[in-house]
Amino acid sequence: MSLFFLDQKNPIAQVDCLSINTGQSNLLVPMPVIAEIILNQELIADEEKPQWMCGWIKWRNLTIPLIDFAALQQAKPWTDFGSSMRIVVLNSLVEGHEHRYYAIICKGFPHTIRVEEDSALSAQDEVEIAACISLSFDLDGQHLDLPDFGEIEAHLRTVPQNP
Repeated sequence: MSLFFLDQKNPIAQVDCLSINTGQSNLLVPMPVIAEIILNQELIADEEKPQWMCGWIKWRNLTIPLIDFAALQQAKPWTDFGSSMRIVVLNSLVEGHEHRYYAIICKGFPHTIRVEEDSALSAQDEVEIAACISLSFDLDGQHLDLPDFGEIEAHLRTVPQNP
């Protein structure tokens, strides 16, 4: 089975990714999607936000939405991880919403994983794939989920522009 890689026209030999602990699962996010990893930021409250959205944060002179990926998957209120919370800012990949960047919270610091063309990936065929996940698999004994960025960003369409 090959991930190489998503919508690439020509295969590539390796992709550097981050494994991001959402508190419920570990996401495998390709590095080109990552804009920056930052420490906790003061949240800007917004009474109109969906329950899975933590609020807004200031990042590089922009105000961007901060979401709890696990809460988005389960349509429940977001969870504060306290002092172990980190924020991963992502580049938007899909058009059709106002947000060029958005951020997700993670538990602890993400770590790098290099996925090689010949990496032994084991798909989780029998397991029902959760919301906002395009592929669920094991890599080197670690269970990882590849996010469905299109579905995530479809949810961002419901979030109005900055408060």
